[in-house]
Amino acid sequence: MRITDICKIPGTAELVTFTSSGGQAWGRWQGTPPTDSSCFVEVDIPDPVSAWEPAQGTDALTGTAEEILNVCAVVDSVDHDGIVALRLASDIILVEWEAVDRPSPGERIQFSTSRVELYPYKL
Repeated sequence: MRITDICKIPGTAELVTFTSSGGQAWGRWQGTPPTDSSCFVEVDIPDPVSAWEPAQGTDALTGTAEEILNVCAVVDSVDHDGIVALRLASDIILVEWEAVDRPSPGERIQFSTSRVELYPYKL
């Protein structure tokens, strides 16, 4: 995922705010702190999804700094071992699934998470 407007959250060592095609959000930066205001990152949602609902609208990864994040994406695939692949814009995010009901591929869903982790990479 390409993110821009990367800013360190004051008083923290590794938390940043950023903007992506999914909106404005925040996350825990993994590795060397960013020196550029934009880069590509892999987004990891470390907490298992335990509650979700069907959704309308557009893809989103949004949330105010250090508050709950909202995710809206299309289910790309559902694995038998509890891993769900979500398509957020042109990116795939894998999440561990603990909710009793599993969504179907092609279904747009939304859920909340307490955090995301950002792993920078170069193309």
